[in-house]
Amino acid sequence: MLTNSEDVGMISILKIATARLTSADYATLKSAQARCLARGRSAMLVDLSAVRRVARSGLAALVEFQSEAPQGLAVGFFGARDRVEQDIARCALASLLTLFKSRKEALVAPTFRSRQLAGVKAVILVAGAGSRMAPLSVQTPKPLLDFLGRPVLDHVMRHLAGFGIRDFILNPGHLAPQFHAHVRSSPLRSVQFLNEGVWRDGAWQAAPLGSASTLRHLHHNHSAFDQDFLVFCGDAVTDIDVAALLEQHRASGADVTIAAQKVPPDQVQKYGIIDADRAGRICRFVEKPNPAQAPSRLASSRIYVMSPRALAHVAPHPDQDIAKDLLPRLLAAGAHLQVYDAPFSWVDMGCPKDYFAGVSRGLRGLIPGVMPLGHLVRRHVWAADGAEVSPRAVIVGPAFIGADAVIEAGAKLEGPVVVGTGARVCGRSLVRRSVISAQTRVGAGTWVDDMIVAPEWALDHRFADSRVQPLTPLEGIEAEVPDCTGTLVALPFTDQKIGGAAR
Repeated sequence: MLTNSEDVGMISILKIATARLTSADYATLKSAQARCLARGRSAMLVDLSAVRRVARSGLAALVEFQSEAPQGLAVGFFGARDRVEQDIARCALASLLTLFKSRKEALVAPTFRSRQLAGVKAVILVAGAGSRMAPLSVQTPKPLLDFLGRPVLDHVMRHLAGFGIRDFILNPGHLAPQFHAHVRSSPLRSVQFLNEGVWRDGAWQAAPLGSASTLRHLHHNHSAFDQDFLVFCGDAVTDIDVAALLEQHRASGADVTIAAQKVPPDQVQKYGIIDADRAGRICRFVEKPNPAQAPSRLASSRIYVMSPRALAHVAPHPDQDIAKDLLPRLLAAGAHLQVYDAPFSWVDMGCPKDYFAGVSRGLRGLIPGVMPLGHLVRRHVWAADGAEVSPRAVIVGPAFIGADAVIEAGAKLEGPVVVGTGARVCGRSLVRRSVISAQTRVGAGTWVDDMIVAPEWALDHRFADSRVQPLTPLEGIEAEVPDCTGTLVALPFTDQKIGGAAR
């Protein structure tokens, strides 16, 4: 007998209500399985917490039920009482069962975690010019900046995909053709583009709508949202438990849930600060307050869960921002805004100083789920495919050597150091606590300390917090000409979908 069937994404969770499990329950389980498949679910979890005894025939029924599951349907069990666990453990068939202690443990197991949020859409905001990240963002959009072998955007999408999310919406504005080229050349999931700009005289000209206006356009012009959806920024790496975030949002009935992080008192002036009551309901926002006037240390991470009904409050003209315009209007209208403040890692790439700090954390293994792309060639030294590291080079990690980069004999690197794709560090040079941009050559005898360098400019990342800095080239740094080059042809485009039909 089964009770309390519920769905979590593509997972059906069923509770067995019988006190003694026997072979007679097999037919009931198979019937529930058929209903699960008819609803398009791809996984089943069976709650055993009500079962007090398991007959041998009942255990055989569970094993048969799991082993005969159709291909593509994952099956697991959880919540067995101690006595039931002991009954199962005494049987030789026990090893054939996928058994978890609790529902929570089952849902975070990779097989089931990857099915939790299937069908949920995620908007990843990427339109901005990222002026605070200049000069790194002048020729490369912030979300496509390399972060230990992958663009920042790929880290965001991979994390979301880990929860079963396959439907992404991007809003390219600044250097939009690069996003199209990247998606076409990468095994990414279904990506819908809302392009914010126009082609004029053969060149792309960005015209960002504003983050809230983007959401309104998607909803009113494309009917993009028929259920709660996620909003992330493409320039921040996080390990947030997206399933728990969405679960809390739905349980609270909020119009918008905002993921927040506690920041040190001396950093509140960098963020939008949230004032919430004891139940987590948001009362007001204070944008970049003076530390003495901040109502809390809860900073918005710009990670949101939104109900489509919240978008009715976006003013019907461009340049509407989520934090500055939509959220205050919602509060003024009495809407329910909730804070999610469970601990999670969050690396915001606001400026070059933040970027280097994030890279350093990633190299030290301090960002859960983020590892340099490549293989260890020495202690705390990773190298991507095609990289050449001379055995006579001295490297004190942590360090990451990008694809096709070359570290010559006699070169010395002292981490944290990143050497970009196709770059070269020549002999008798020293690179300490620095990032060498892609296709950049560090000439023989050159010293690079606490810098981010490219052939055209160099800056001291310790002070690169969006304040104006001289950007003169560093002596000894020049362009590394690759052996072969490719040309990307920018073609006119409109709203389109990669991996599916256009809307």
